[in-house]
Amino acid sequence: MPQFPSSRAEATKVAIYWDFENLHAVLANAAHGDGAYRDNRLKLQPVFVDLKPILEYAASLGDIIINRAYGNWQFFANYRHALNEAGVDLIQMFPRGSNMKNSADIRMALDALSDVHNHPHLTHVVVISSDSDFISLAQKVKQAGRFIAGVGVAGYSNRFWTVSCNEFKFYQNLLAASVPTAGEVAALEIEAGGQVTAPVADEIEAVGSPSLLDAKQALQRALKQLVDRNGENYVSRSALKVFIKRLLPSFDEQALGCSNFSEFLHRFPELVVEVDAISGGHVAFTNQPVGQAEALPEDSSSPDA
Repeated sequence: MPQFPSSRAEATKVAIYWDFENLHAVLANAAHGDGAYRDNRLKLQPVFVDLKPILEYAASLGDIIINRAYGNWQFFANYRHALNEAGVDLIQMFPRGSNMKNSADIRMALDALSDVHNHPHLTHVVVISSDSDFISLAQKVKQAGRFIAGVGVAGYSNRFWTVSCNEFKFYQNLLAASVPTAGEVAALEIEAGGQVTAPVADEIEAVGSPSLLDAKQALQRALKQLVDRNGENYVSRSALKVFIKRLLPSFDEQALGCSNFSEFLHRFPELVVEVDAISGGHVAFTNQPVGQAEALPEDSSSPDA
């Protein structure tokens, strides 16, 4: 059996390996038809991949200590800001041979196995690819007593690869879960005093401490991920704070005018409620039964719910 930490409060350690060209190519083909990527692979690529929902899923598993992406980066310059912002270690894989295929899958598998055996504190491995080439890697990772999760594109992921993992998530589902509902957007617009728009790159780079609105959004996403993962509307308060800091590393409740984390939570009674003080305390979504997550409506994370 996998040797995981004995309690939820004890942080697990996660390594992410992105077969980036595979993910991008599959999404390009899904958007424009089979062969779309192959016919345009030697051109500067448009953006198809949203890194954020995948990173949030990985963060829900534990602390991300390794975050590597493999690909031929000369054609993926449009991802530069997103990759740098996510702290991804980019591994350049130049194409070899007349068929223009690179050896990213082999290098990824070797690196992952090396990290599993060289870093005993590593508990979870996340592989982002729809490719069946990683089945053997999944088997070896599980043999080493570690948890392996896969992320691929629905309709394009090899079924034997999906069942080889301890857990497999489809990119479309992660993306849908991270997109705010119409009610959430309206609520955020009211709080922001206007239309919510994505800041441009220069504005992102210039941002300092997060605002109370930024912190609330991180709280909402973190609580939803933990409820989904635990299978119940009952979340450790300490685990919630740790996850918020994974999503928003500069989060500091005192900088937001709160003397402690409980006071910060009390700012949002429409979203979160403190349930008890057992083992450091637990919280839950407001106005929802404290129990199985299946009992929660699909948009339960909305502050207007």
